[in-house]
Amino acid sequence: MDNYSAFIRQFRPELQPKTLSQYAKQLRYLSDAYGLNFNPLQLTLDIIDIAIEELNVKHITLQGLPYEKNIRLAVFRNLINIFNNYITPKDYETLDSLILEAKIKNF
Repeated sequence: MDNYSAFIRQFRPELQPKTLSQYAKQLRYLSDAYGLNFNPLQLTLDIIDIAIEELNVKHITLQGLPYEKNIRLAVFRNLINIFNNYITPKDYETLDSLILEAKIKNF
């Protein structure tokens, strides 16, 4: 089990192996896209900064098949839940709305 899978398993132990594998793959994709080695906290903060500044989450759903975009949104949602101590309640609410909006637009 790699770092990404272990990290997700730690916070979401109920996930099935296939789902865990997909989450880890998309978390790895996002880390690579942001030029980060394994650093989920910094990745989350970078994505949040862009999302709040642009008021959308297009930067994590620009590429890939619809199911990959959906998984990335789910991974991001899990990350903001995990690191909610670093997010203001107002930003948390905004991010939640942006994720919901992206899901509605993408599908």
